Amino acid sequence: MEAAPSLYRLIRLYRLFLPAAIVLVVVLFELSLKPYEGLPSAFWLRLGFYGLVGPLVTWMTLEWIAQQVQEREEVQRALEEANRRLMAVGNILRRASVADNLEQALTAAVQEVAQALRREVALTLEGVRAASAGFVPGRALRVALPGLEGQLEVVAEPPLSKDERSFLEVLAAEVAGALEAVRSRSRDLLTLYEVDQALRAEANLERLLERLLDRILDWAKASGGSVLLLDEEHFLRPQVTRHLELPLRAFLPQGLWKEALEAPVFIENDLLAVPLREKDVVGVLLLRGEAENLRQRLPFLRFLAAQVTLAVRNAQAYLRAEELALTEERNRIAREIHDGVAQALAFMALKLDLVERIWPTDPKRAIEELQQVKGTLRAQIREVRRSIFALRPIDLERYGFLESVRRYAQAFAEQAGFRLRLSLPERVGLSQASELVLFRVLQEALTNAAKHGRPTLVQVSLTPMGERGGVLEIRDNGRGFQTDAAPEGMGGFGLTQMRERVEARGGRFYVESVEGQGTLIRAELPL
Repeated sequence: MEAAPSLYRLIRLYRLFLPAAIVLVVVLFELSLKPYEGLPSAFWLRLGFYGLVGPLVTWMTLEWIAQQVQEREEVQRALEEANRRLMAVGNILRRASVADNLEQALTAAVQEVAQALRREVALTLEGVRAASAGFVPGRALRVALPGLEGQLEVVAEPPLSKDERSFLEVLAAEVAGALEAVRSRSRDLLTLYEVDQALRAEANLERLLERLLDRILDWAKASGGSVLLLDEEHFLRPQVTRHLELPLRAFLPQGLWKEALEAPVFIENDLLAVPLREKDVVGVLLLRGEAENLRQRLPFLRFLAAQVTLAVRNAQAYLRAEELALTEERNRIAREIHDGVAQALAFMALKLDLVERIWPTDPKRAIEELQQVKGTLRAQIREVRRSIFALRPIDLERYGFLESVRRYAQAFAEQAGFRLRLSLPERVGLSQASELVLFRVLQEALTNAAKHGRPTLVQVSLTPMGERGGVLEIRDNGRGFQTDAAPEGMGGFGLTQMRERVEARGGRFYVESVEGQGTLIRAELPL
């Protein structure tokens, strides 16, 4: 916009200079005609001079002004075109940055490139293709996307100018950068999703860390890595290792290893250590790869390290819960032996003493007492067998969840002496941790029914809930109880422990029972 004022100043300058120059030329011309005064040729010389010089000067002045105006208009058009192209590049980057996926980003880029070039275009990347409405593949000029396995195609009729070709190369580079950012963001989100799925699907800490480490190595393009955890004595111990040579034994962190527990640091030129910490440090994540690449990925690596920390914390809490549950189970078994088998044995011992004393004088009553002892003994044998069966582990990984439920429920019903109605789906989507929780609920519910309800019929049903969830119901026709005053020690973990386990996985737990009509236990575990 500065061209007009500049031209105006030039015209004002020429306005002052040109009249003076014309006057000077006229004076010089008139002086040069003095010797020819009175001659006929003087008239024609004046006529030719004034008839040609005036129009010539006017034409030259206007031509100069026209050239100046034309140059400034061309500069203005070039500036507007450059601004339009810059806006096109900015729109490509902006729309790609908010795209949800690669296909959406390609479609947005095609629209902006077609508008910028005023031609029909198409984009292809990783098997995904997007094209403008009037694109004809047979008449297209192909330009590779720098750094990507893809191409930008542009209809080349009419032929592109040199300037348009240069702009096309610039657009290809900008499109490649925008699509690489989308692909990188999608890769980050996919990695985060896979990490989240691994956290949900795996309860075993070592297998979980293996899965997490494999995904992190793949995302970071690292050649090797390891997860080292701190033990109770604050020694670092390699838990999971991939293509790294590390001490097999635990070692005390010193020097750079000690710094790695506080902040990311390179232990070696190509070996990055990222602390695994929440409030307290739990270990270190090691990655071997190109140093600059790892530095660029460090912000997201910190986030992934936080996910690994969460996995370790959850696994440690789960192990502590298992230890508490095991202690609770041992205490329950001890109470049952004390209150059940031990008292029954004491009762039978007293009865046998009584039989021994009255046999000589009252054999008939002694035989009745022996029959009572025999009945008590058989009942206790059944109770011991039932308890042993309930404690027997089932290999969920060997048979699979549904087959394990089928086998266990049928075998338990045979041992406990009640009829079983079983309703299982063809498949149900549950994580391994959720499968274990539902299986424990099944075990304890059947144990409760056999011990306290004395039912003749138990119905077990499992229903899928969404893509990744399930509902387990165990209904019996036993004696039932008042839910606000449940018998103490209901099952291996009791109703409270079952509820806590289900709710810890984000589920819901219900108990409905009516005295004389039976009990319903329902456990829901959504995704």
